[in-house]
Amino acid sequence: MSPRARVEKFLDTASRSRLMVWACVLGLIALALMCWSLFDQGWIPIMMAMSVGQGIGTLSFALFLVIVIIDLRQAEFRPSLPPKSNTPEHD
Repeated sequence: MSPRARVEKFLDTASRSRLMVWACVLGLIALALMCWSLFDQGWIPIMMAMSVGQGIGTLSFALFLVIVIIDLRQAEFRPSLPPKSNTPEHD
């Protein structure tokens, strides 16, 4: 199976609610690591916030973007203006 087919299969079968829960949990973990570096000014918390926290936060954002892509693939796009009628109007 090609990588493109795998991605399309994942986008068709993925649970948006489960992905959203994972994105939120990862975002909170990243936020906790970054807050820890504010309260404990040692070098270990700062390095953890700058590397691990940033990586986890980026993964959380990527999961959110996957949810947006899944929603856009399933959306029905309708024109914003109604079509013009071909019937003549009487004054």
